[in-house]
Amino acid sequence: RVQPVGKETSLNEENGSTDPDRLFKIILVGNSSVGKTSLLQRFCDDRFHHGTSATVGIDYSVKTITVDNSQVALQLWDTAGQERYRSITKQFFRKADGVVVIYDVTAQDSFTAVRLWLTSVKESAGEDIPIMLLGNKTDKAIEREVQKEVGERLAKDYQMSFYECSACSGYNVMESMVCLSRLLKEQEDQEKEKTVQLVNNPSKKKTCC
Repeated sequence: RVQPVGKETSLNEENGSTDPDRLFKIILVGNSSVGKTSLLQRFCDDRFHHGTSATVGIDYSVKTITVDNSQVALQLWDTAGQERYRSITKQFFRKADGVVVIYDVTAQDSFTAVRLWLTSVKESAGEDIPIMLLGNKTDKAIEREVQKEVGERLAKDYQMSFYECSACSGYNVMESMVCLSRLLKEQEDQEKEKTVQLVNNPSKKKTCC
């Protein structure tokens, strides 16, 4: 069994509660150096370090945020982008509630790889899992290789939510995670409603005359 190599960072205290209303497991994927770890640090600790080391295996953090008056705990799994870790990453898709596919807006190859990541996600996690496409490093405007419209079009083709952000400046980091959390809440509510309907309206057994 694969174990995470990092330690848990819990920030529930800032919301004054250790008992969240919801808990969702979210996997962050994308090529190496797109900024997955930096995004996680910005979202969880509101900090950014230049020259962050590449993730080895799997690391994770926990952050509790308020979404529509509900306390939502997000268990965020930071995965290694290198090819040799792909089999490990796939194992974590199966129990994921949501996935964030990240690319670097200054690196066309990382955007080209998005389709491969999506195929891997859908093969392991299923077609219905909520996915967000996130273009990172918007602070490097001069070096941009992938235009926003191109990202939006791909997200529309695959029916994903889409944001551009910057782990460096913090732009859209919280907003994108709140958006995904809201989608996960809505999906969970729909599943609960279906379950209630099945319990209240059991199918009648056919009887032979």
